[in-house]
Amino acid sequence: MGVAARVRSQVSRALRNGSVRGVAKNAGWLMGERVLTLAMNLGVSVWMARYLGPEGFGTLNYATAFVALFGFLPYLGLDGIVTRRLVEEPASRPEILGTTFALRLTAGIAAALVVGGIALARSGDPATRWMLAIIGVGMVFDAFNTIDFWFQSRVESRYSVQARTAAVTVGAVVRVGLILAEAPLVAFAAAVVVQQVVQAVGLVAVYRRRGDAPGRWTVHAARARALLRQSWPLILSSAGALVYLKIDQVMLGEMAGPRELGTYAVAARFSEIWYFIPATLGSSLLPMMVESKQLGEGTYRARLEKIYAVMAWTGIALAVCVSVVAVPVMDRMYGAEYAGAGRILQIHIWTCPGMFMGAVLSRWLVMEDLLTFSLTRNLVGAAVNVVLNLFLIPRFGATGAACSSLVSYTAATYLACFTDRRTWPAGRMMTRALFAPHRAFAGGG
Repeated sequence: MGVAARVRSQVSRALRNGSVRGVAKNAGWLMGERVLTLAMNLGVSVWMARYLGPEGFGTLNYATAFVALFGFLPYLGLDGIVTRRLVEEPASRPEILGTTFALRLTAGIAAALVVGGIALARSGDPATRWMLAIIGVGMVFDAFNTIDFWFQSRVESRYSVQARTAAVTVGAVVRVGLILAEAPLVAFAAAVVVQQVVQAVGLVAVYRRRGDAPGRWTVHAARARALLRQSWPLILSSAGALVYLKIDQVMLGEMAGPRELGTYAVAARFSEIWYFIPATLGSSLLPMMVESKQLGEGTYRARLEKIYAVMAWTGIALAVCVSVVAVPVMDRMYGAEYAGAGRILQIHIWTCPGMFMGAVLSRWLVMEDLLTFSLTRNLVGAAVNVVLNLFLIPRFGATGAACSSLVSYTAATYLACFTDRRTWPAGRMMTRALFAPHRAFAGGG
């Protein structure tokens, strides 16, 4: 049985057993977490950006984005694979979790050493080198997110939400304390790691409260080899995704300097906070799509097109609203030091329609057993972003980076669908979705 067939079978059982209510409740916890995190992080981020100034804030974001480029290593593309295994083999939980934790811990240590080596070999600002090394250490603690796979498999994300919310709260308090204490820039890099440590401790605590403990896990070499055989395409796909999502900040910092990056970072962050909407709604899309497919291909395609239209036009409406108020809002929030951030936001916010439709596309790829296409689309996005940044950043600075991000996000979600005959249907559905209001007005459905 292929991946798509297994997923459809599992979701079908959930639908028959009436557990869609549990899925909706789970999505509610995730949405609540995102909203709370958004509120706390936005307020603290604005205060921190004003305290550090564009140059300091840019340096911090450069270090964070650079380390994020190596984030595919500790994750190893195992997320969906491990969750599915836990659903299919609940009796093997100690072996699956223990082996996954060992793999991710090993990869996290390796990633931290690589980043640390780069930091030591790097010339230039000592503060940047220290920040790279410190933030890189945080990747070791990503291994504890293995516990979240168990909660996902049981549709009990509220426990993970509790741990993450505690970590975000502690992280916000630490950052506020650093601002009040007038701490140096490097201390804010340490705050990133503190938040990751608190999250790891929190996950272990809620896992133990549920009646188990990591000490009971086991590690099996055969299981490790099987997991890695399945995950390697997703490792490459994750690497491509991180490049096209983060390379703009790294290249802008290298080519235009931290001050320009600081202005870009506040705009990009205000744009990216809205990405939680498709990410959270995505948790309810798969059951809906499975149910539609069972009703026949015609119903399946018609509903998919409506879902694409809703997501696309939600993103467009959001982009229009933010574009109108971007300049006065950014000027008021960040002050004269960040002049130009509003104009950058007016461009970057238009990544939302592509990101919103991308949430549907990713679930459609699972349904159609086309997961290998995720690698193609992420590589397309990465290549477009790098090439455009090379041309646009020297000429237009942060505005050029925003344009590169907009085009690369659109290419990865929409244009890439026309590079493979198997994904043409998705590209056509997205095209029709973008013209949905016109067709409805013209009486075309």
